[in-house]
Amino acid sequence: MHLQTQQHNKLELALRQQCSLLTFLTPTIDEQWFSSQCLTSKQLTDLANAIKLRGANVTEGYVAINLYLQLNWQVIYLLVACVEQLGCIPDLVNIKQRVTGSHIYGLANLNIMAQQDSFNNADLIELAANHLFDHQQAWYNNVPLQYRLNKGLLKRLQSDTFHAALIACWPDKSIKFIAKRFQPWQKLCGKHRFSDQNNKLTFMRKTCCLHYQLVAADYCANCPLNKKGTSAC
Repeated sequence: MHLQTQQHNKLELALRQQCSLLTFLTPTIDEQWFSSQCLTSKQLTDLANAIKLRGANVTEGYVAINLYLQLNWQVIYLLVACVEQLGCIPDLVNIKQRVTGSHIYGLANLNIMAQQDSFNNADLIELAANHLFDHQQAWYNNVPLQYRLNKGLLKRLQSDTFHAALIACWPDKSIKFIAKRFQPWQKLCGKHRFSDQNNKLTFMRKTCCLHYQLVAADYCANCPLNKKGTSAC
């Protein structure tokens, strides 16, 4: 269900104010923009080649993971912010993202599709899950074969991104509050363990950051490979 213009503009303004991690821009002809449904194999290959230039020993596994994260993190953050903060759904098919070198940052063509009480949003999350599935399937179908991730790793990366987005939505809330907010999302993004380190909420990731970092560092305190959780990057 598409919203009336006045209602849509009011929600979009609120989203811009509340979701500081995302930047909404107006596309210009001298910039490279794409939507997931229209991303060509050449565009994906160009982006993958740009990611390869980040270092001397970049593997195809590193490229595949970073290609997924670059193409999907903004979409997931936007979806979570819309549902959690505004009680609405963004149109993921027609949203455009901006490519700058080997990075993707900036959104355009935002269209809000539905609205209801964000604190009684089980049905809205179910609708969000369906939209995200369609978006992810379009991404998977378009990506070159050598950069397709296995379904298990894909789910773990998506789950970690979801939980980071959920935490970003409620930066000043207690663990008890956030854990309660996570419950309706678990079917979509799975369960995680949470902890409070120095009054800051963290979660145990399902994928190790060494998968998508170029320089090996000590394990993060919330790395799944660090069983004791005592070290830090």
